[in-house]
Amino acid sequence: MSRQSKTCPQCGASLPSTADAGLCPACLLREGIGSRIESQIATETGTSNDQKARPDAPSLDEIRGCFPQLEIIDLIGQGGMGVVYKARQPQLDRFVALKILPDEAGRDPAFAERFSREAKTLARLNHPNIVSVYDFGQAGGHYFLMMEFVDGMNLRQLEQTRMLTPEEALVITPKICDALQFAHEEGVVHRDIKPGNI
Repeated sequence: MSRQSKTCPQCGASLPSTADAGLCPACLLREGIGSRIESQIATETGTSNDQKARPDAPSLDEIRGCFPQLEIIDLIGQGGMGVVYKARQPQLDRFVALKILPDEAGRDPAFAERFSREAKTLARLNHPNIVSVYDFGQAGGHYFLMMEFVDGMNLRQLEQTRMLTPEEALVITPKICDALQFAHEEGVVHRDIKPGNI
């Protein structure tokens, strides 16, 4: 009896011997997230017609006034969950990511309690594939999270430059799953898994 080689019906790549019939890991990853990248980019950049406009990010000078202990360097990201600035803690000589939550969040009376509880839970997560939370609170009327700064591209940016090989997907995917499993075991559900956050 001859053994048939399994191949991915989308790209023709050989499937791992342990895989059931179906897509290879790279096509599976693209199918799960890549096919939605265009709509996610439109949503994240505010170009979608059905998305309400996001308020402007606080200026660098405004944030510098609220966080005099930091050197605010640049605005590095903006989305529905807030804006992120690259900053430096001179006393510790390290870069941090400073996430400022949307002002609307603070208008909810129960938000402060929930924010405090969730920030403390996130700060307890210690995993190589989860960004560490260093501090949280409120400054200048803005709720913030101060987090580990991770330099480099996120998965969305990487996929915009080129397609991942199956081997690359097989390296990345287990790390994502491991981090999510760890967070779930600690009672944390991410709620915003997308290539831009990986």
